[in-house]
Amino acid sequence: MEIEFECSDPHVLKYFPIVPAKDRLPEWYSKLKADEPNISKCWPVRDMITAGYIVPTAYEEVMGVENDGEIDQIGRITPVEEIGEFYTHIDHITHPGSGHSHSQCPVEISGRKKAYFKITLPWRVKTPKGYSCLFVQPFYHFKQDITLMPGIIDTDQFDLSQLNFPGYLNKAEAELKPGVPFIQIIPFKRDEWTHKLSFKENTTSSKMNFFLHNMYKRAFHQRKIFK
Repeated sequence: MEIEFECSDPHVLKYFPIVPAKDRLPEWYSKLKADEPNISKCWPVRDMITAGYIVPTAYEEVMGVENDGEIDQIGRITPVEEIGEFYTHIDHITHPGSGHSHSQCPVEISGRKKAYFKITLPWRVKTPKGYSCLFVQPFYHFKQDITLMPGIIDTDQFDLSQLNFPGYLNKAEAELKPGVPFIQIIPFKRDEWTHKLSFKENTTSSKMNFFLHNMYKRAFHQRKIFK
């Protein structure tokens, strides 16, 4: 199958292209030693980290919170001065009042009420018939200043002219830097599902459980390929 990414900004296409997730591993993960016991040996985690494609940020700004009573409003969006080949484009972040109000998602997050920004990136995603995409903040990329809200789009039907991502700030000020993994795109085939419930007693043998854990890679794991 083939997924197509079209970009309306030649600068972004050249310097900040979308790449397979396996090529943008979390820095801490890529430093793990293969000959030591660690999370890199967990194949379900590895499959999640390397699934799909990574969209990096393309612009550099600082966003800040202005407290409006009980609600954290996105009050400041400050372009960072041009540095080398990096450049700023403030229009890709919605200005205060044009994002999403707290009332549109009225939940408390870490004890605070949030208003929500929206970030736009100049990409169009197309998938074959019957395939949709999960858009989610990259898994296992910790220490994020912002949280992006995940969603599913039927990219075979809906012709996106650009990608829009709502989110909120995790602290009073957050900086966006070019090239940092921003969104993970995971294509999947739409199917209809039913479910059933049943009881089965767990295997209690520790030796058997250890055997199954070590056999997962060799006997059960199926390779997932994203190029």
